[in-house]
Amino acid sequence: MIRKMKLSAGVLLLLLAASAMLRAQSSPSLHLVYDDYSGKGTGLTYRKNGQVMQLTDGKTHAGATAIAVSGDDDYVAGYQYNAAGEPVATYWKNGKAVALSDGKTYAKATGISVSGADVHVIGNNGKEAVYWKNGKAASFGEDTRLSAIALSGSDVYIAGYQVNDQGDYVATYWKNGKAQVLTAGDRSSEAHAVALSGDDVYVAGFALDAAGREVAIYWKNGVPVTLPGGCRADAIAVAGNEVYVTGIDRNEAGANIVVCWKNGAPVRLTSGNEAAGAGVKAIAVSGSDVYVAGYLDGIATYWKNGTAVSIPDVIGGITGMVVR
Repeated sequence: MIRKMKLSAGVLLLLLAASAMLRAQSSPSLHLVYDDYSGKGTGLTYRKNGQVMQLTDGKTHAGATAIAVSGDDDYVAGYQYNAAGEPVATYWKNGKAVALSDGKTYAKATGISVSGADVHVIGNNGKEAVYWKNGKAASFGEDTRLSAIALSGSDVYIAGYQVNDQGDYVATYWKNGKAQVLTAGDRSSEAHAVALSGDDVYVAGFALDAAGREVAIYWKNGVPVTLPGGCRADAIAVAGNEVYVTGIDRNEAGANIVVCWKNGAPVRLTSGNEAAGAGVKAIAVSGSDVYVAGYLDGIATYWKNGTAVSIPDVIGGITGMVVR
């Protein structure tokens, strides 16, 4: 004889709550910032788990270039034009703007990372490359571009490139302000992204080969690793022993093809036949899932494990992503 058990209302509610919690845990939190040229929105926005979050009122133009999440707080880096028509380097904490430049010259924030109460931002102020810690600026000089920032304890790593005496770009990363060049400087190279794993420093970018062609590369502790089937690496993530890189290749017509590499093995995510092109800016790994973000055929798009997910009302591209 099989007895049917009756569940009390309290037990049933607990089971339903536990089930909802498990579903929530299986769905990571996805935070996206983007360019939007659709003209439909009023002001600068970003998306948190699909919800549109407002940053500005739309009275002046603004843009978002990067995002970081710390605890329950969202930090968005970018810029907002002032009444004089100059972009002001800015970051927003939970929608509240913090100006980093004085508005007298062209300035933008291009990267952000947060540790505890400390907010680290990179960008430019006029011709100078600048790093701000809690709003205090440190100049990296002119003829320098800072592309990405990552933190490990009290150490600050910044990737970018600087111009040498011959006028060539040299891929470089800085640890606590001290430069480490990644190429000899005899041919141009750039660093676009940085990731940290234990004591290892990974930097992604490209370098010109002897024939003057761009070659996608990442450097592990300064040692180059060529990525086959690519001409530029734009973002990098490390999960355990796995190294994930995303960037582009180009076809004979010069059209971009988005590529994702896992431990050097390439997977092409686009065909190169898109009328409005394709590109990539960010990569993130959550468990066994790999997220790549950018644009596809002119629409803001991210790929989850190779499958494209578009944001159809955003004409433009995703510029920054956090997956938690």
